Amino acid sequence: MASPSYDIVVIGAGPAGLTAATEAARSGLKAFCLDKLAPGGELVNLGELHEFEEIFSGTDMAARLTDDAVVAGVEIGFGEVASLSGNGPFVVTTTDGESYQGRAVVVATGLHKGKLGIAGEENYEGRGLSHCATCDGPLYAGQSVIVAGATGWGPYEAAALVGIASDVTLLGDPEGPVAEGIDVKPGRIVSLAGDGGLQSVTIEAGGARNDIPTNAVFIYVGRSPAAEFLPDSLARDDTGHIVVDEQGRTSTPLVFAVGDVRTRARHYIADAIADGQKVAKEIVAALKQ
Repeated sequence: MASPSYDIVVIGAGPAGLTAATEAARSGLKAFCLDKLAPGGELVNLGELHEFEEIFSGTDMAARLTDDAVVAGVEIGFGEVASLSGNGPFVVTTTDGESYQGRAVVVATGLHKGKLGIAGEENYEGRGLSHCATCDGPLYAGQSVIVAGATGWGPYEAAALVGIASDVTLLGDPEGPVAEGIDVKPGRIVSLAGDGGLQSVTIEAGGARNDIPTNAVFIYVGRSPAAEFLPDSLARDDTGHIVVDEQGRTSTPLVFAVGDVRTRARHYIADAIADGQKVAKEIVAALKQ
């Protein structure tokens, strides 16, 4: 059976990917957006968003972006991508063996879960280490928690924990203001301790080490681009982020990258949406010549 064919195939249905697909569809292109889980990406795990004039939740924004995509005519599918091949049309193949053809491709896969990169870390997964404040925060109601990573999604996660945990510490150097009720500290976690679950961490800052009691660490450091399925011919930097120009174009013509998976991403939702809008315009101009 022949693979379904589209003008644009978007891999990843977070804010950047959904926006790119929606804007392309509104301009008359046949658009398909593929995600391994659910539309919205990490938005579905976020509480209140304070980045915009109107305050609403991550799930609300995910629903809005998804509704906009459906109304615009975007087809949404589910599956984990195994490979990207071809040179126009491109072929996107999933681990289930499904394949989709696109005249242009947008990679919007974001980042993998974070890692502290320390010995014994795996022993505390689900026993004090988490990657989703909205999901797991209630498990630590009235307890002391730490969010490791003050850029990207970290400040959002810390804000979601205020009012649930007894105290919230954000480790790192925030790029902007953080919500009230958050204690910001410099440094990084170098060891974990506790029997039957996390009880304390050792933090290193300025050459000094201090032990801090805590019941949970929400990890937003050590995140790597989710781009293993891409061919070696597509240029990436030494951290694995996809190299793009100012218009989101990669080293392969008609393959674009948006959001956190690309180089120089600032990890703001508004930036991801702007990425999607910009790339959609480039694709429309290229395909409608």
